[in-house]
Amino acid sequence: MTLHVVGAGLAGLSCALTAADSGLDVVLHESAGQAGGRCRSWLEPSIGEVIDNGTHMVVGGNRALFGYLHRIGASDRLVAAPTAFPMIDLADGAPWTATPLRLLPSLLASAWRMRADPNATIAQCLDGSRNYRRFWEPIALAVMNTPAEEASARVFRRVLARTLWRGQAASRPYVVRQSLSDTFVVPALAALASAGATIRLGQPLRRLAMADGRAVALEFDDQTVPLGSQDGVVLALPWTVAAGLLPGLPDLPSSPIVNAHFRLTVPPSKLPSGGFVGLLGGTAQWLFVRDHVVSVTVSAAGGLAERSIGELRQLLWADVSNALEIQDLPFASRVIKEKRATIFHSPAVEALRPTAHAGENLFLAGDWTATGLPCTLEGAIRSGIIATRAARAAPHLR
Repeated sequence: MTLHVVGAGLAGLSCALTAADSGLDVVLHESAGQAGGRCRSWLEPSIGEVIDNGTHMVVGGNRALFGYLHRIGASDRLVAAPTAFPMIDLADGAPWTATPLRLLPSLLASAWRMRADPNATIAQCLDGSRNYRRFWEPIALAVMNTPAEEASARVFRRVLARTLWRGQAASRPYVVRQSLSDTFVVPALAALASAGATIRLGQPLRRLAMADGRAVALEFDDQTVPLGSQDGVVLALPWTVAAGLLPGLPDLPSSPIVNAHFRLTVPPSKLPSGGFVGLLGGTAQWLFVRDHVVSVTVSAAGGLAERSIGELRQLLWADVSNALEIQDLPFASRVIKEKRATIFHSPAVEALRPTAHAGENLFLAGDWTATGLPCTLEGAIRSGIIATRAARAAPHLR
């Protein structure tokens, strides 16, 4: 059996690795000239530094992610941060430290409702709990990329059950040592090559030929690949791209993210603990420092993403200079809008997320599929594992 994995983002890389390790012949197809999808890095000419597409924080409870890193030999490419989260209220400049485990008892009274009511939102369950506005709301916004007033409490509870409720080790945050590509992509491609997988970059899939609920051919610019009776296909693509190839997929509303990277002339003298800090009372939400590059992330950035790059640069730099007490202007900057960064994690949209099985020999992977988790690195990696398991279990592909 050959499994064709279309899309070399984190979901596709995870799927291809899991399939290769289970003894399948794997061909990985990617439309771009590089792998990684949204989890990638590049040398940005405007600032002369390697930057990430978006800044990601992971925690010790992300078991699928740490298993993936162990498999590709990159476990040492994450750096552990303190378990306490440094926070700054930009309105008055007051810093404080949030220790999630100390705040956990405030969640216990809401735990039952978060699990029992599939239509409950995070705000309905947690608003009024201790430090909701100062910690739980910004954490929920970062995890779900959806305002707490509209985000699914049930999905957020699954995140808590895998992290905070498992103790300090599962709650410890980690950031990448160098870059997303160096951590998650380059070693994965090397591991796939060592496992005998075929990797085809720069090969966009133009058409997926179907017959009687079965994928029968993959049409690329340079060739058409017929599929044998025991061959399978995993579409590990963004949901908008997958929907263009496979009519009938549900319409999943999206939620944007805005990221900005500022290169300073010298590293800031005021460094946040662990290299990151949460910001309240401004436009920026999370700030990360790596040497003399400061990166800012704004989740659920609906209206913000409609503003001009110049406006965004001014707004976000004002928060950075305030938080880090920097008087000089940045040497250079780069603002990135991702208007379809993730799906909108409302209870109604959660009910629409498709399962991995899309046809007799056709499967779906991606953080937007029904993984039970929000659209995160952990969700993407988990989706690749789920898709491979579904392919292995399909009766006609054994």
